[in-house]
Amino acid sequence: MAQSARSVDLAESSAFEREEALAEVRQLITDLRDAAQDGRQLARRYADVLQNVVDEYCTEFEKRAEAALARLEAAA
Repeated sequence: MAQSARSVDLAESSAFEREEALAEVRQLITDLRDAAQDGRQLARRYADVLQNVVDEYCTEFEKRAEAALARLEAAA
């Protein structure tokens, strides 16, 4: 009978450890999804910032190029 009680205790302990491991895996999956979402949002923000910088640079470059071309045409 002592052997039988010990087997039940081991089975309960094993089931508890399995449930704990499953809960930990579920939490890890949730954390990884959250991190991936955060990473995508950060990438989008940086892409927007980079796009704005490029747009501003191109606009400024275009203005300077038009002014230089106008000076060249006026000198000709």
